[in-house]
Amino acid sequence: MKTGFWTLALFFLVTALAGQDSPIQWPVPPPGPPRAAAALPRVLIGAPELAAALAAGAIPLDAADLGSDLGGDLDGLRARLAGLGISGRETVVVYGTDREAVARAYRLLRWAGCAEVRVLDGGHAAGRDLETGPRHAAAAFRPAARGGEAEADAGWIAGTFAQAGVQLLDVRDARGWERWETPPTFAAGHIPYSLPFDPRALLAAGGGWPDPDAVRGYFAAFGPRPGDPVRMDSTFVLYGEDARDPRPDLGYLLLSLAGLDARVFPGGWKEWKADGARPVVRVVSAADLAARLRRENPGLAADRPPRGLLLFDLREPRDFAIGHLPGALSLPFLHFPEDFGKAVAAGWPGADRATMPLVLYCYGIDCVRSRKAGAQAASLGFRDVLWFRGGVEEWRQAGYPLLDSPLPAQAPTPPPSSPERASPAGGDGRP
Repeated sequence: MKTGFWTLALFFLVTALAGQDSPIQWPVPPPGPPRAAAALPRVLIGAPELAAALAAGAIPLDAADLGSDLGGDLDGLRARLAGLGISGRETVVVYGTDREAVARAYRLLRWAGCAEVRVLDGGHAAGRDLETGPRHAAAAFRPAARGGEAEADAGWIAGTFAQAGVQLLDVRDARGWERWETPPTFAAGHIPYSLPFDPRALLAAGGGWPDPDAVRGYFAAFGPRPGDPVRMDSTFVLYGEDARDPRPDLGYLLLSLAGLDARVFPGGWKEWKADGARPVVRVVSAADLAARLRRENPGLAADRPPRGLLLFDLREPRDFAIGHLPGALSLPFLHFPEDFGKAVAAGWPGADRATMPLVLYCYGIDCVRSRKAGAQAASLGFRDVLWFRGGVEEWRQAGYPLLDSPLPAQAPTPPPSSPERASPAGGDGRP
């Protein structure tokens, strides 16, 4: 009797959900178990430790002495370091009053392959007694560590879209996801699968460097939505506006403090866009999307695929039947990789992936399926990807109509799968 009772109760619960007049909204995943404390690298060096390091042969380097015109020229950088008396085999202690210049010097020294690079905690104040007179030029720079891995190029990035273990960080906005709102520069266009991150927000106003544990704690909670952090074992790739933007180097140093693997894409957004053939993701609003759809469907009443753009609903079939955007086709996210090509051919035969805008949406800003699907579509040749991040929730709140449709009779409709248990994108268990 008890088994029959609970079975019947479950049946009525599922039936009630199916009859709702608003789409099901997945809850934000609960926080995972506490992360084990990580052994952080020794990047910062204080004044008491500095004397012992200098006695052991460490070389102090004022960040201003390195210059700022050596990005991209590894041989030129190593020749410059040799001229400053740095052979690559000793510890180099970088200091200075300009934290962004210090961060750039740190990243360049790591890129060159120096044996060990430390950053003086406290800048000139802590190192005012340093003796940094003329040094004999080194015979040659001989990398003691594997150099070159502090940077990533556009080709490498394009091959990593939505892959587990790689996370792009766009540093161009003055704030990131702190309020989980879409920053304007990021919304106007970004490299697929990026997240906005403001490294300057982690710096104390009075100078100095943040505590490495605090930086690691920040990234332990950082992600595309509350409660859904990025993987800490990822390779983080930072990019800014162009090669002169100091913020990627600042982010590189901060992530290094926290023991995270980081690289910089030096050319940044300007280089990515200059090619003209690389994919770009833009975040669109309900008003923008409605205006696009009204060009062919003035009353937003016709439920036929628009000719001027591709429009896919990534929610579950039952939710699509309850209410979807006019002209959208259903493409459940869990079937995106295998069904995307067939869905494009069915709704938009002959669509030019290089020029045809692709719009993807889900439940709302707490649903990240459209972010991952956009990165997958970019890897399949779509260059103009429009992420309707607000999804059905924003569309309804703006007062635009949702159209219903019957569920397909030939396909059984399974209960919505937990997005925490299956995800073909990224393999990290989150949609």
